[in-house]
Amino acid sequence: MEYVVKDFNTRYFAGIELIGGLKVNTNDYDKIPGLWDDFREVYLDDIPNKIVPNRFIGLEMYRFDFMESKTLDYFALVEINELFDCEDDDLVTKKLPKGRYISFTIKHDDLMNEVERVYKYVEDEGLNVHLGFDVKEYLVTEDYKFPGAKLLLTFKLEDK
Repeated sequence: MEYVVKDFNTRYFAGIELIGGLKVNTNDYDKIPGLWDDFREVYLDDIPNKIVPNRFIGLEMYRFDFMESKTLDYFALVEINELFDCEDDDLVTKKLPKGRYISFTIKHDDLMNEVERVYKYVEDEGLNVHLGFDVKEYLVTEDYKFPGAKLLLTFKLEDK
């Protein structure tokens, strides 16, 4: 499986959270497209300091009780230049820490299976990734309304 390792400075994002989180292995994942629609139609224009062209990510953060609850937090986010005080209670800001990240190109059309395949590869190869979150990076060169679009599944590498 091919991947790319990159060094990133601290990156900042703003967006909205899927209220209640996502329960793994349920139809909760069907809520994600609607969250992205709401984000683009209702919130995106109100976010200051957006990087141009806009860079979007889906951030999945694993809760402290993930092994028991099988629930994670999901955020639809756009990259911004710096954090800001959110006047709208629905908006959140997130910071991805500086460090080395590993990215796998996956097919958007088969997202769940592709993510499973990458996680299995990471485990089988003993890659030392931070398991608290993963990032789906939507590429500006792709159109996700059409089949065949690709995105990056990215993890922060842990120091050895």
